[in-house]
Amino acid sequence: MNKSLRTVFAAAVVVAGFASTATFAQSPSEEATSRSVLAQIDKDAALRADVLHVQTIDGTVYLSGQVDSDAEGADAVQAARSVPTVSNVVNMLVYSGSN
Repeated sequence: MNKSLRTVFAAAVVVAGFASTATFAQSPSEEATSRSVLAQIDKDAALRADVLHVQTIDGTVYLSGQVDSDAEGADAVQAARSVPTVSNVVNMLVYSGSN
C-alpha cells in the first residue's frame, strides 16, 4: 500500500476510532510525538490537555476533544505544529461556548 493511501486509510481508522472512543495503536515514535504535542498544549493555561486527545500517524497529528472558542482551537493547532516531528495537523476539535 503506498504511503498516501496508507495515510488516508489511517485517517479513516482514526476518525472511526474517535467516534467509537477506540484507540489506534501508535508506534513508539508516534506515541512520543503525541506526548510532545500534549506537553505543548499543557503549557497553554487556556487549554486543558486532559480533555484534548492527540493521535499521531505518519507524522500527522489528529486533534480531537472540546475547546471553548475558535481561539483555543487555533492555539491547540499551533501547539501541535510547534513540535518538530509533526508534519501535518488535522483539526477535529469540537467548539462550544463563545467564538
